[in-house]
Amino acid sequence: MRTPFRLAFAMGLGLTLVGSAGAAQCMKAGGWGTGALQGFASFMAEAAMKNSAKARLGDGVKIGPVSQDCESKGLLYECTATAKACK
Repeated sequence: MRTPFRLAFAMGLGLTLVGSAGAAQCMKAGGWGTGALQGFASFMAEAAMKNSAKARLGDGVKIGPVSQDCESKGLLYECTATAKACK
């Protein structure tokens, strides 16, 4: 009688472990870009952020709202972009 109970219990644990392995993996992705024009620096920062998320989480990554911060450094603009990325 105890053997079927143990087998059912072990199968239940296996299903639980598989279910938790399928949970969404998320990270905060970031990128940095520079350029003579603010639009180009912003574009480069966002592209670097997306490439970082794709390298870490794979092709099926979903990126949330992007937060950007740009400032002028002499003749160039420097921008950083961050967003939450989930698989």
